[in-house]
Amino acid sequence: MSKLQGNLKRYGTALLAVLIASAITAAAEPLFGGKAPLFFFTIAVIVAAGQGFGPGVVATVLSVASVLLLFREIYTMIMANASLTLFALLGLGISAVMGRLHRINAALVETKEALQLANERLSERGRALSLANEELQRFAYVLAHDLNGSVRVICNLTELLVQQNTSKLDDNSKECAGLIVSKGLRMQAMIQGLLDYAAAVERPAEKTHTDAGTVVHRAIKDLDAMIHARGAVVTADEPLPHVDAVESRLVQVFSNLISNGIKYCPVDRSPRIQISATERSVDIVFCVADNGIGMDMKYAGSIFGMFNRLHGDEYEGTGIGLALCKAVIERHGGCIWVESQVGQGSQFYFTLPRPDITGQAKGAGQSQRRPTDVVSSGALGFSQ
Repeated sequence: MSKLQGNLKRYGTALLAVLIASAITAAAEPLFGGKAPLFFFTIAVIVAAGQGFGPGVVATVLSVASVLLLFREIYTMIMANASLTLFALLGLGISAVMGRLHRINAALVETKEALQLANERLSERGRALSLANEELQRFAYVLAHDLNGSVRVICNLTELLVQQNTSKLDDNSKECAGLIVSKGLRMQAMIQGLLDYAAAVERPAEKTHTDAGTVVHRAIKDLDAMIHARGAVVTADEPLPHVDAVESRLVQVFSNLISNGIKYCPVDRSPRIQISATERSVDIVFCVADNGIGMDMKYAGSIFGMFNRLHGDEYEGTGIGLALCKAVIERHGGCIWVESQVGQGSQFYFTLPRPDITGQAKGAGQSQRRPTDVVSSGALGFSQ
């Protein structure tokens, strides 16, 4: 029914346009020396053709009929020797062109409406997915914390059981208990790593203007026991630049890269870690270089994936650290990659955007304490 009403409206517009053109032409005929100008009929055809090819053709036919029935002579207008036949052809041409444009416009309108509807549905699904994701994250956090608590209890009870029954347990039983504790601690580390990774890929906290030297100092302080245990030497450029970042997340990045450099170093070699930074026009490139076992570059892309470990159980680890680094750096608008040779150590690079002018001014009054490039006894020294 609506389609019929639409057609009646379009053809009614064509008929009305011709009637108005006829009335105006009749009124203007004396001004043209008794000759009928085709100008107003041309406008009527264009108006009708705007409604589609059919209405344009009807308007052309009605215009020609009106001129033949109502007017004796035709004014030649602009074109020399213009005639009613030329007008008819012109009207049909205009109708064809305008009709084509009308169909294209109608198709565009339908496409636009379909896109709007699709966008609305997509937005609804996006909101539903966001709610489901938040619910899943809450569930995962609760589950992880519960698992972490249960594993901790298992480890503590196992150790207590061994301590209280040392004389009653044989060597195999003690070995089994030790395995339970070690696997439990590994599971705890993995759960904590997953929690850290989940927090890193969530919407980041507000960035602050941060001294990268202070960040490195915090990371090294957290790893102090590991550094001293291996007699590692960690050095850093002075001064390291300021960056706009979430400080706690950047500490995680440096901690993971430094600890990897120490962990994946042969036992007969003293680990050496060098941290440097290069400022470029739009970003800052940080480098954490080590003298560890290195790796084949064919694995350079895969090592940043979750749970991707190249050395199995030969070295301790959860396979989450580098994935966490990648998530943090990408959340900060940078990228991370590695360059390495087997037996020659590795250089981990990552970029962070340069801080804006406001950030630089904001950081001007911050502490100027930065790391020195001289390290002794496995700890990074600082000077005032």
